Amino acid sequence: MQLIINALALRPPMTGVGHYTYHLLRQLEQIDELEAIHCFNGGWLSGEAQLAASAGQMASAHGDAGRLGRGVQQLRDAVAQVPGAKALYDRMLDRRFEKYANGLQRAVYHETNFILKPYAGPTVVTVHDLSHIRHPEFHKPEVVEVLNRELPQSIERADHVVVVSDVVRDEVLTHFAIAPERVTTVYEGSEERYRPRTKEECEDVLGRLGLGYGKYVLMVATLEPRKGVDVLLDAWQALPQPLRDEYTLVLAGSSGWRNEGLMRQLQAMIDGGGVKYLGYADTDILPQLFSAAAVFAYPSVYEGFGLPVLDAMASGVPVICRQGTSMAEFSRASCVLCETGDAQELVARLSVLLDDAGYRDEVVQRQHAAAAELSWQRCAAEMTAIYRTLV
Repeated sequence: MQLIINALALRPPMTGVGHYTYHLLRQLEQIDELEAIHCFNGGWLSGEAQLAASAGQMASAHGDAGRLGRGVQQLRDAVAQVPGAKALYDRMLDRRFEKYANGLQRAVYHETNFILKPYAGPTVVTVHDLSHIRHPEFHKPEVVEVLNRELPQSIERADHVVVVSDVVRDEVLTHFAIAPERVTTVYEGSEERYRPRTKEECEDVLGRLGLGYGKYVLMVATLEPRKGVDVLLDAWQALPQPLRDEYTLVLAGSSGWRNEGLMRQLQAMIDGGGVKYLGYADTDILPQLFSAAAVFAYPSVYEGFGLPVLDAMASGVPVICRQGTSMAEFSRASCVLCETGDAQELVARLSVLLDDAGYRDEVVQRQHAAAAELSWQRCAAEMTAIYRTLV
């Protein structure tokens, strides 16, 4: 059996879909049943060559290659504003993809990024979330327009639809006319490098960042409204002063869309002391940053999966997230859950965790069992089982 993967999401700068594609591809490369993996990134590479190229780009994300990647993205955004330019470019890519892919034998095409390209053989598509339907206000209008136009066709064409949580599966079955047996939940996984670490293992990274081991509350997310960052900031300001004196609030992640007010509030809190914003955090420091936190707070309104929560769980850090979300689902409610988006409820959850080391340990033990079941190896094995049914 051969596999085709659209690797365009692996172009720098890599988004969440890109990381999903990369980690899945790494594990699929280890499966003997897959005779060859063909990756389309505008041209064609083997799975092994694509992984090597992507690993090199990620390793230099903040060097010249990173600046080049961001420059290329800015150029793409500028060209997309030219009437008809993006449509013409997309058609060119589709023709290049179709010509090569249709010449392969016994090949399954897995589109990891919502919209299928033209292909005459069996197809699988991953739908990560339906946030463009649930919360269109959190997206650029052109993104919502493209997904509203093309995703229904993609789902209708696909032989099988993969979703990353039962929350998304229920939404897909509600919004689209598709048989339930054609939609399968396959959870994402955490990398092995996310694990509990000692103070000594973290001291180099913490020294560079000016942080103390177990002395900060962490959130890693794109700073935008749907992530609930505003709720966390409001909760932190309402937290009892002794806790704010003892702990620092640390945020890491890129600046998102429609967050001007959020960024003003964050800057005022940074100026007041006790709050740090690290910006986009290099992947090399994230395992230590996660593991050394006292609490990981992730009050996001909506996620298809919510990988940072799983990474924090695997790192041995107690997590606070929202009830009724995909995070509550895959964690099997082992995290500390907020029933609402009310800042005062988050204050109460934070206060209990920060005041009670025994309770923190209890939550960590609960989370460990749930996190241990979710790996990229398991994800790839379940995906291969789906491919197998289609050839």
